[in-house]
Amino acid sequence: MTFYVVYRAPRNDKSRVFIPNELRALGCVQLHKSLWEIQKEKIEKVLQVLQKHEPILLRRTRELRKPEWNRKGKVTNIGSLSIVAYNIPNGKRKLVNRALWRMPCIPLCRAVYALPHRHTFFDKNDAIDVLLKLIKENEGNVRVISRIVIEDSDSVQQAVNEIEERIEQEALEVATLSERLLAKIKENNGNVTNASGKLANLRQKYLTLKKVADAYEKWLRISFSKSMLKTYRAIKKTRDMIEQD
Repeated sequence: MTFYVVYRAPRNDKSRVFIPNELRALGCVQLHKSLWEIQKEKIEKVLQVLQKHEPILLRRTRELRKPEWNRKGKVTNIGSLSIVAYNIPNGKRKLVNRALWRMPCIPLCRAVYALPHRHTFFDKNDAIDVLLKLIKENEGNVRVISRIVIEDSDSVQQAVNEIEERIEQEALEVATLSERLLAKIKENNGNVTNASGKLANLRQKYLTLKKVADAYEKWLRISFSKSMLKTYRAIKKTRDMIEQD
C-alpha cells in the first residue's frame, strides 16, 4: 500500500524552504515539488510537519473506487483519481492552464491536478490524454499516478468546496461582465464598440463553463443549475438589448 501527500506552502512563507529537508529526513521521496511518496508508519509525523500547509493525504489502491454519497446527497468519497504532475516552460504554462480550465479536475497543489479515473476500458476520459499530449508537445514532462483516493474526509470536503467555489465564482464573473456590458449599452444609447463581439466572447465562456459544470454534476452530483441559470439570464438580457438596436 503506497501513500502520498501534497501540500500548499505560500511562496512568502520562509518556513517552506525547510520542508523538503524535513520530509527527506523522514524517508519521504519527492516526486514533484510538493508531491511526496511517504511511508505508512511516518504519516503522523509528516502531517505534523505540514500541518500549516494544507496537507492532503493520498493512497494508491488496487481496486478502482466510485464516488460515494450520504443519504442527504453529500459527497463522502470522490472515488478513484488519476494524479497528473507536470513541469513545462514558463512561456507555455498558459496553454496548460487554459486546457485545465476546460476540464473537470481538482487542483492539489501547483502543477499537480487530480482527474476522475476511467473505471472501465469503455469509459471515455479523453481529458487526461489531451492534457498529456499538450504537455509533451510543449516541451514539458509529466508523471501520472493512477488509482489514487483521497484518504481523509476533511480533504474530500475541502476538494468539493473548492470545486463549488471555482464554478460559482467563474459563473458570477461572466454574469457580472454581461451586466456591465448591458449597463454600458444603456448608458450610451446602444453605441458601444463591438458590443456583439464582446457578448459573443462572454457567451463562449459561459458555454465552456457550463460544459465543465455538467461534467462535475455527472461525476460528483454537484448541481450548479442556479449559478448557470443566473449567468444565462444575464447574457440573454444583454443579447436582447443588442438585438433591439
